[in-house]
Amino acid sequence: MDALGKIFNNNKVKIFGGDVATGEWEYSMGTLWGAFEQIELRSDVKSVTPQTEESVKKLPEAAAWGLLGLALGPMGLLAGVVFGGNRKSVCALVELNDGRKFLAVMDSKIYQEVLGMSITKR
Repeated sequence: MDALGKIFNNNKVKIFGGDVATGEWEYSMGTLWGAFEQIELRSDVKSVTPQTEESVKKLPEAAAWGLLGLALGPMGLLAGVVFGGNRKSVCALVELNDGRKFLAVMDSKIYQEVLGMSITKR
């Protein structure tokens, strides 16, 4: 069941460059977790500027929907493969309060949360 949860939970953020380490980071509850550092986005994000947005087909998620659809018959299988796994991916420039910036690609849900953090000051 844990493996199934990982298919549907897209919490990875790919950092391409900037003032933080490049690579795949994990997003969890307002924090980005890298290999050797973490960034508390709830308090550290200053601004978020979208660069591009695109629809991405997530193959593992589509396969999971397809298997679920299989239990519902051939039409369910077809619908699961066609509609399952569609997500929006957003490339954004994130600026932190300490002046650091980085370019990252993230799921649209994560982008919306980070954007909300940039306009909500605590």
